Amino acid sequence: MKKIVLWTFLSAVLLSGVTNAEEPSVPQFAAIFQMSTTDQAAVAGAFSQFAKSECRKSIPAAIRIMSEFFNGDEDVTHSIIWNFEDAQAMTSSFAALGQCREWADVSASLTENADFKSQQLVRTLIAGGDYTKDTAYVVWQLNIADEAAYVSAYEKLMEAQIEGNYVNGAYGLWRVQGGANSDVTHIAFAGAENMETLLSGSDPSKAFIAFQKKVADIRKVHRMNINAVLADL
Repeated sequence: MKKIVLWTFLSAVLLSGVTNAEEPSVPQFAAIFQMSTTDQAAVAGAFSQFAKSECRKSIPAAIRIMSEFFNGDEDVTHSIIWNFEDAQAMTSSFAALGQCREWADVSASLTENADFKSQQLVRTLIAGGDYTKDTAYVVWQLNIADEAAYVSAYEKLMEAQIEGNYVNGAYGLWRVQGGANSDVTHIAFAGAENMETLLSGSDPSKAFIAFQKKVADIRKVHRMNINAVLADL
């Protein structure tokens, strides 16, 4: 049965978390809505019209639509990511949508043309680089048993990767603040300016191999995907 996500569930958010390791472009919170559609043009068209509206211009959020190219057996074709600088921006954004006629038109199109599969609220733990310059990503869906230990190991890994010129774009680690399950508690990502650059990497670095061994007992990789930016609105 087709269904549309009710945005108002985001009105309350737990704010405890780990401070970002640096000042990245990746915002503090993101809401990720995954869906399946056989009519990409209709969905993209509805969002394109919304992007031109005065309602959209008043909402303090960056909206990105991702096309899920290589995601194994996951029944998802697209992800809609709403990025927010802080919790206030998030709650005010979704409150404004409830008063927006143009968003009602988007909702109607989604109800007709898409099936929503999941919704997650994530909080940035570590991030670097400028995600707005990237168009392709590797995404790791993770189950992490010891967040503090993993964050420490991840920070050291990225320092080594940057020093060794292995980083081609933005990177980060999210905690799934709402919508986590026994399979996925955290999400990591690494971007690049295009798919060719993303896939041009050589063998794993020594630092990455050491990292894999160090976190083997506290992390399981549920799924590793490759996706691409369809539109920024």
